[in-house]
Amino acid sequence: MKTIAVTLNKGGTGKTTLTKSLAAAATATGLDVLILDMDTQQNSEKWGRRRKDRHKLELPFVKFVTEGDLIGELDKARNNGCDLVFIDTPPGRNTEAPAAVEVADLVLIPIWNDQDSYDGLEKTVGLARRMGKPAVSILNFATPNSRIHEEEAREVVAACNVEMAPHVLHRYDAHRLASAVGLTAQEMDPESIPAREIAQLWEWICAQVHPGTGAPVRRKSKQKVAS
Repeated sequence: MKTIAVTLNKGGTGKTTLTKSLAAAATATGLDVLILDMDTQQNSEKWGRRRKDRHKLELPFVKFVTEGDLIGELDKARNNGCDLVFIDTPPGRNTEAPAAVEVADLVLIPIWNDQDSYDGLEKTVGLARRMGKPAVSILNFATPNSRIHEEEAREVVAACNVEMAPHVLHRYDAHRLASAVGLTAQEMDPESIPAREIAQLWEWICAQVHPGTGAPVRRKSKQKVAS
């Protein structure tokens, strides 16, 4: 079982959207995926309930968890044959993020073109480095059809001496609209640009952590999106 922490100490950078999108992408390949929601707002957990109630989709399984229960939930997931766990962390100064980073095989740091976000990137990279955890930044909410945000972000990320994912996620309403009904952008419209961006990013991340058997696609998912 592999564990991915999605964290940054600033809100509004799309941690939850990134978590849900990648978890759904992993599920679609046939992996058994769990999201542990450590944010007291429980947005991931609420999305999971909408997903189950409206579409009868059981995976990825989503559960709210406190810092004190984190290790126990990971042990339970491992014993039950889970392939991949995403940990969605809250913003701000807290103890949940360090706890998530400590147990992670990879730390994903979503950023967008904003100075507060860049300040948070530096702090989160430092946290991952102190704990000896590999980390990668992901540019989120970039303006479609523009390279300016990406160019600026790559300069800042390079200065922090951390890798930035080669695939950028742009700001599209599809993510918001899909979340409202318990889905992800790629499930709403598999042929859309947001779907293609998530698929490319997932394939790249999969190559970093090798979940399940280590292959990007282990088996076809039996899970269907209800119409």
